Amino acid sequence: MARRGENIYLRKDGRWEGRYIKGRKPDGKPIYGSVYTRKYYECREKLNYMKSLYINHSRGIKLYSNKTISEFMNYWLHGIVRPCVKESTFSNYIAIFDKWILPLLGNMRLNRVDKETIQHFVNDLCEAGLSTGTVRNIYRVLSAAMQKAQEYDYLYTNPCEGIRLPKGEKKEARLLNLKEQKQLEHAAKSDKNGFAVLLSLYTGLRIGEVCALKWSDIDLENGIIRVSRTLQRIKLFPTNTDTRTAIITGSAKSMNSFRIIPLPNCILLMFKKHKKTDRDDYVFMYKNHPLEPRILQYRFKTLLKKAKLEDINFHALRHTFATRCLEMCFDIKTLSEILGHASAKMTLDKYGHSQTEHKREVMKNLDRLFSYST
Repeated sequence: MARRGENIYLRKDGRWEGRYIKGRKPDGKPIYGSVYTRKYYECREKLNYMKSLYINHSRGIKLYSNKTISEFMNYWLHGIVRPCVKESTFSNYIAIFDKWILPLLGNMRLNRVDKETIQHFVNDLCEAGLSTGTVRNIYRVLSAAMQKAQEYDYLYTNPCEGIRLPKGEKKEARLLNLKEQKQLEHAAKSDKNGFAVLLSLYTGLRIGEVCALKWSDIDLENGIIRVSRTLQRIKLFPTNTDTRTAIITGSAKSMNSFRIIPLPNCILLMFKKHKKTDRDDYVFMYKNHPLEPRILQYRFKTLLKKAKLEDINFHALRHTFATRCLEMCFDIKTLSEILGHASAKMTLDKYGHSQTEHKREVMKNLDRLFSYST
């Protein structure tokens, strides 16, 4: 049972609450923190640990900081993150902060945030129907900011550590089977916008990499392309004009994304044909500007309808390419390098599945081992 002076109480909901002083205001009044557990002895141990943190760090911690999560994260994003990351990464961080972190946690003081607060925040995101990947991305941004707040002595510990995150089932990537692929190819060959689709289908290029291709990246004589950049439209922060977004061309997704891809002859011939009628800097143009991903995505959707296929994302072409290569017994190291993956293991984990019809064909080979003679 709780002892007198311990500041441990049994709550009406059945949990034990332990209170401790985690700082003091400029006027000397204490700032209290709380720990919650289901068992008394666990509460006592946790409370003693938090008290020891205050005793050991009280001289160094900025206990009188009145910074809110919003104030600190704005400084962190613009002063620390932005100079060190791609503009597209910064744009994603800002979008996550504005849409999810600011409305739910923005006004909370840093020194009032604890694990329970963060766990409730994560649970609320899950209940809002967000996907597992989205919840984890939001958590990663918040955790990185809280880690920096700890390093700056605004927090004793990172309250995001030890949080239970949702575990989503790994979804098998959507791709085209061989029949569907042939339908799409037939439609693409007779369409003026089909070349970009066929290029991704036979090289595994991402949509941003397709749009960023320049003629200087294409070596028609040696039949290779050099992948070194990606193109995308991002939101601008801040903006003093009516333009809220901009098309940017940045370096490839990662160091492994810088790669050389030998072209199959069918694609090489298409490049040569395309080159005769195109003198622009970029391979794919739209109204005197580089073709951007959302336009290419729209064209792809139109092509799917023409081929009478179900709606899929452009990225499914990359999945399809990888799967066809595995079905044709490409060695995994070569495929990994063509796709621009960090390792062969990553390629296997992502694409090491076969379609049902391919599995059936492989299993038929076992018939050779079976003797039908009596």
